[in-house]
Amino acid sequence: MARSDFTWVNFDNELNTGTPVATRTFNVEGNPTSIGFLLIQYFEAENNDHQILINDRDLPSFDIPANKNANEQWFTWIDRIPPGFLHQGENRITIRRTSTEKIGIANVAIHWRKAG
Repeated sequence: MARSDFTWVNFDNELNTGTPVATRTFNVEGNPTSIGFLLIQYFEAENNDHQILINDRDLPSFDIPANKNANEQWFTWIDRIPPGFLHQGENRITIRRTSTEKIGIANVAIHWRKAG
């Protein structure tokens, strides 16, 4: 029977022209199986083209949706993590700003299923 697991990754980072990328590490216990997902808290994203990478692999589709009409409101978004992106042990999550606006990143919760 598969079990679920998750980790909380704190960013508390503003991505802007001086700092367009932020990377954090997190640990996955056990052997992750099947699809996972992440929840991301963010604000001031004006475009859909920012990237979330897990272990240097870009998540499919757009990763952080725009919220053009919301000044300094926090949003939470869910994105799927395909099978094979996570592995047992240390993993990396990178968030990359790909346009000119600043974007604030607070926290990311990463959820996966593991064997056993």
